[in-house]
Amino acid sequence: MTAMRPLTGMRSDAVVVVLLTGLAIVLPFARSTGMLAAGGIAAILLTAVAMVRKMPAASAIGVLLVAFLVLWFTGLRPKRLLFGLAFVVYVVAASRLPWLRELAPWHRVWSCNLRQGAFGAAVGLVAGLALWAWYERTPEQLDVIVDIARDWSIWTLVSLGVLAAVINAVVEESVYRGIVQDSLEKVLRPGATALVMQAAVFAALHFPTGILQGFAGVGLAFFYGLVLGLLRRRSEGLAVPVIAHTATDMVILGIVLARFVA
Repeated sequence: MTAMRPLTGMRSDAVVVVLLTGLAIVLPFARSTGMLAAGGIAAILLTAVAMVRKMPAASAIGVLLVAFLVLWFTGLRPKRLLFGLAFVVYVVAASRLPWLRELAPWHRVWSCNLRQGAFGAAVGLVAGLALWAWYERTPEQLDVIVDIARDWSIWTLVSLGVLAAVINAVVEESVYRGIVQDSLEKVLRPGATALVMQAAVFAALHFPTGILQGFAGVGLAFFYGLVLGLLRRRSEGLAVPVIAHTATDMVILGIVLARFVA
């Protein structure tokens, strides 16, 4: 009986992880406040179960999801601010709960050699060029950013854009390819299911807001999430996907600068 307990606990953790991940995929497509509220209540209950039973993988995803939803209902915007604050909530929780940090070999998470870094940068540039082609057909998707920066100097736009690109890449990769992917792989093993689910979460959150919007944008984000997930798995760290993500965001910055100057 003793030998069966860890296996049973792992299966329970897997069920809660899949349910919470499913909510993270579905809720961005909710068409009413009621649906969003019902999903939020379900997320809170599942996270409470995970925390009480000390399920590291389920608790990690649950804390992120609940923090994001609570901040959303307070009226805070934009999404990137909510995302960053939700990540801070997770970091604080993990710093106080040692069992919540049982996800990945964090001492290796930022390891990266020159060849891996160069490959990540190349992948990011290719993805950025694909986005360039996308924006040539849907230029209105960048209008919000261009309008915000219209009264800035070009040097302010460049400096803030570079800083935002780096911070965005670090936070998003730490969440999606770090916490979410590691949680899924811990309970589902490093297979196709975990890879697809983390990419689906990444894509879903681009539906209501973000650089890639709409169903076509979700498809592009999903494919990009798969690529970044593979980089994470092959390199066994976050540095390579962060480099790739930063390179892509820098191309987006270049597109914005071109429209800004024009």
